[in-house]
Amino acid sequence: MTGTSIAEIECEKCKTVFETQVIEHIDLSEDREIIKALRIGKANRAQCPKCKKVMYLDRSIVVNFEPENRIVVYDPNATSQEAKESLQSEYDSIIAFNEILKEIGAETEFSIFTSLDDLKPLLDEYEKTHR
Repeated sequence: MTGTSIAEIECEKCKTVFETQVIEHIDLSEDREIIKALRIGKANRAQCPKCKKVMYLDRSIVVNFEPENRIVVYDPNATSQEAKESLQSEYDSIIAFNEILKEIGAETEFSIFTSLDDLKPLLDEYEKTHR
């Protein structure tokens, strides 16, 4: 299942502010069609309603590689060590919420990728394994 939200963005070309739907979370076991868009960096696409400019938003996406017990946060903007530590801290806070989440967290590999080149091999391998 793909989790989305509504975000307000500004067009790069005409500066019109508009709302668009953005992907926040993807469960690959339920939505394999999104792998191609992820692989080529076009998962969060927005089109300006005024000038029709197409933009690809650099936003954080949580990718759940079920049933492999792997969660990857793909965030092209989390290039600093501080940003990565913040994402890790958020994950740690979530799994510390209760005993069930602690158990799941202990069995789950958590990674943070800032480069699409690093994410692509995982997507390719997942697609081959779970066709």
